[in-house]
Amino acid sequence: MERLLSKLLPLSIYNELYKVCNFNELSEIRLRVGKPVYYSLIGRYQKLGGEMFVSSGEIGEILSRATKSSLYAYNTNIVDGYITYDGGIRIGITGEGVMKGGSLCAVKNITSLCIRIPHYIEIHDRRIDNIIKNFRNTLIISKPGYGKTTLLRYMIRRLSEEGYNVLVLDERGELSGISDGKQTINLGDCTDVALGIPKISAYASQVRSMRPDIIATDEIFGEKEIECIADCVRCGVKIIATVHSDDPASLKRSRVYSKLLDNIGYMVSIVGIGNIDKVIDIRQ
Repeated sequence: MERLLSKLLPLSIYNELYKVCNFNELSEIRLRVGKPVYYSLIGRYQKLGGEMFVSSGEIGEILSRATKSSLYAYNTNIVDGYITYDGGIRIGITGEGVMKGGSLCAVKNITSLCIRIPHYIEIHDRRIDNIIKNFRNTLIISKPGYGKTTLLRYMIRRLSEEGYNVLVLDERGELSGISDGKQTINLGDCTDVALGIPKISAYASQVRSMRPDIIATDEIFGEKEIECIADCVRCGVKIIATVHSDDPASLKRSRVYSKLLDNIGYMVSIVGIGNIDKVIDIRQ
């Protein structure tokens, strides 16, 4: 990861981070034009020292490197608010929207970047071990940035090691960290990755073509995706997925997302960075 960041970041920013950071703990870098750089080590935000303020040129330099000098080719991703870089690094983007026919068609004058850095972490929790050994459809919930994706990666690899054929729907390229066709994050030998395919399309095509035992996907969003999950379960395919939610109670109160629970066996709730709070057996 250190090597990838050295290729992505302007030298001045990288050198300052190198002085103060353990890159194995670095989870996020925030850059805003005219403001200091902030970085997060295991969820604790700190300001990068010195009199360093981010310039629009440095924002442009990062975007040029992330898109291999083809910003226009990544316009669809930018409109969706992100670019995926090598190794599963995801760069959130915001700036000035350009509208056409009532729809967002481009983002210009980009002023802020949120660089999220993935990690694979071994998780030692008997409750998670129990889910792996007695797997039923599982939903991982938490607020953004608390470690849902990290836990999902770990469980994908463990389920693969148990002999399940796991199909990962990696629409944003963050789960698998595939770069130039090579997977940079170990998700197990029995895992297949559908990369960059919209989840709705992947549900329809990949279930038939790849015959998975389990489908794994990140950040379920909206009724259509929930309906696709229900359809996969009807076909006999198991599911492990994440969704943003404050806590189990708020999920149950949601008119839309409470429908997920009709097909779920376990719900894992994360509160705080990497803190697994509750593992709920829905059927009990």
